[in-house]
Amino acid sequence: MKNATGLFFDAFANRNRFNILMQLRNRDMCAGDIQQTLGIEQTNLSHDLKCLLNCKFISVRKDGRKRIYRINNETKNLVDEVGKHVKNYETYLKKCGILKEEKNGRV
Repeated sequence: MKNATGLFFDAFANRNRFNILMQLRNRDMCAGDIQQTLGIEQTNLSHDLKCLLNCKFISVRKDGRKRIYRINNETKNLVDEVGKHVKNYETYLKKCGILKEEKNGRV
């Protein structure tokens, strides 16, 4: 079994889950709004929301029949910092030959 660091990055680095966190850092949202904004299939969205809830990256509250999701403060701060780093390193990330090879399955 992976250690906590490996598990953290498995949860955090998943593209759908990270995109959900990016949306929730701006405002609380229900699943329907997240799905519409990101274009994620319902089954995948449910799976990813459950993971984020289990890992305590987000919380949920009921509002009538809707479930409203909210990013926790520590995760929001982390997502904000990652966003800054991505922006700062975007040029280098795009030029990295190793990342291109990995994406194409050559490594």
